[in-house]
Amino acid sequence: MAVAAETQTAVPLFEYRLVDSIPDVAEARQEERVRAEDILEHRRHIAQQGAEAAEVIPLPVDALSTAHFVLEAAELYGEDSDEYIGRLKGFHLDCRRLVAEWYRKKKPEHFRPLRHMFDTETEDFFSHGLSTSQMTKNALTPITDNPEEENRRINEKVEDATPQILRRLGQIAIGSEVIRTVSECTDKAISDYAEDIAAGKPHRGYGGYVPEIEKLVVRDIWLDADSNDRLEEQIALPGKYITHFIIQKALESRGADVTHMDKTKLHGSQFLARDDLMEFAALLDTTASQEWCTEIFMGEEVPKGFKKDYAKFRQEALRRQEELKDLSQTVALYVMDLAEDNVDRRLAPAKVEKFLKKLLLDLGKNDFVTAEQMFDEQTAWGLQEVVRLEAAGQYGKAFDLMQRVEKAAPGGGYCGASCGIEDIDIYSAKGKELAKKLKAESGDTLAKDKDRSCTSCKRKGTVSYAYNKNRVNKYCSACDAFESKNSRVSGVTA
Repeated sequence: MAVAAETQTAVPLFEYRLVDSIPDVAEARQEERVRAEDILEHRRHIAQQGAEAAEVIPLPVDALSTAHFVLEAAELYGEDSDEYIGRLKGFHLDCRRLVAEWYRKKKPEHFRPLRHMFDTETEDFFSHGLSTSQMTKNALTPITDNPEEENRRINEKVEDATPQILRRLGQIAIGSEVIRTVSECTDKAISDYAEDIAAGKPHRGYGGYVPEIEKLVVRDIWLDADSNDRLEEQIALPGKYITHFIIQKALESRGADVTHMDKTKLHGSQFLARDDLMEFAALLDTTASQEWCTEIFMGEEVPKGFKKDYAKFRQEALRRQEELKDLSQTVALYVMDLAEDNVDRRLAPAKVEKFLKKLLLDLGKNDFVTAEQMFDEQTAWGLQEVVRLEAAGQYGKAFDLMQRVEKAAPGGGYCGASCGIEDIDIYSAKGKELAKKLKAESGDTLAKDKDRSCTSCKRKGTVSYAYNKNRVNKYCSACDAFESKNSRVSGVTA
C-alpha cells in the first residue's frame, strides 16, 4: 500500500467503485448475506425457547474469550509453543486496543495495520489463531430491541467474506486496491444518548459506539499478493463535522453514488479504492471544511493555517499506544485472572469495563485534558477536586467524592451494567489494614469482587485483590488465605 504524503492537502483523484457494482461479486455477497440472516433467525428461534435453551448460542468473541483461548493453548501445546505465543500476542492486542480506544474515546485515532493469516486448507483468515469467519459468525446474536445493530452484524459477516469473494472471482487489483468500509455511529445509540442526557440518567452502555461525538470508524482491508494474507487498518474520527451527508458527498466526488443509502446500508456496501486510508481521511476533512466553512483535520476543527500532517498523526498514534503499554498489561493480567477463575462471560464485560475505568480515572487525575477526552468535562473537574482534597489531607472526603465521580463518569461504551466490583478506601483504617494483608505496593489497583469466590474456603464475595502489570495478590477476609500470582501474560506482547 502507498503511504500518504507527509503533509496531505489534496487527495489524488482515484475513482472508487462499489463492490456490488460488479454483478458476480454482488451475487456471491448476497448469498453470504442470506446465510448470515438464516443463522440469525435460527438463533432467534432458539432464544425464544427460554434462557436455558439460549445457553447454546455462541457469545461474541471478546478479550475474555481470547484469554480462554490462550489458556487452552497452554494446556494443549505448552507455554513454549508457537500456538500459545501467537494466541497470547492476540490477547495482548485485544487489551491494548481496548485501552487505546477508551483513552482516545472523544478524539480521533489511527490503528496500525494488522495481519490476518490465510489458511489454504480452510480458506479462512486467522488473527492470532482465531478464525475471523468464526468471530463474525459468533456475533450473529439476536438483539430484539435493536434491528439496526443486527443488520450491522450481518453486514460484518458479509464484509469478512468479501476479500475472498473478490480474490476468487478475480475482481480486485491485489496489492494496489483496498476494500474500504465506513462504520458510523448508529441512530439508536445517538437516540439513547440524547434520551439519557434529557433525563439526567447515568450513562448506559451504547454497544461500543460513542454517540457523544457520533464517532465513525473507517477500515481498509487489502490482500498481500505474496502470502495470500490480508491486512486491516483503521481510523476512528469524530462525527460532528464528518456527518453522513459529508461522507456521501465525499464518496460521490470519487464516483461512488451512495446518496440513496442510510448509515446501515452504507456500512454494508464496501467500496474498492486505490488511495491510502489517511488520504481518505483527508478527503473527508476537505469535504467537511468546504461544507462547514472552517478548517477540519481528522474530524476536528482546527485554526486557519493549521498544518494538516496525516503522516505525523500516524506516528503520534503509535507513540500514544506504546505509552499505554503498562496500563494495558495490567488490564491483560486482570482479564486473564477472570478467565483462570472461570468468571461467567456474561458478567465479565461489566467487570472489565469497571476495572479499566478505575485505571483511567486514576490516570485522569494527573491531566485535565486527558480526563476530558476519556470521560467528560464534569469528570475532569471532579478528579481535580479529588486531587485537591488528597493534597489537603482530607482523604475521607476525597474517597467519597471519587466514588461519586466514578459513578457519574461515562463508561467506555460497552456496558452500563452492575459489575460486583467494590472500591477499597486505602486511607481508612480498615482499608490500610486490608492493603497490608494484600501486601499491596504503591501504584497497585485494589478492589473487592462480590461475585468471585475464595479458592480456599469457597466463600463468595470475601476476596480482595491488588493488581499491577506483573502480578495479582489475593486475600480472603473469611479464611485469611493469601495468594500471590505472577502474571503468565508478561514477557510476550503484541
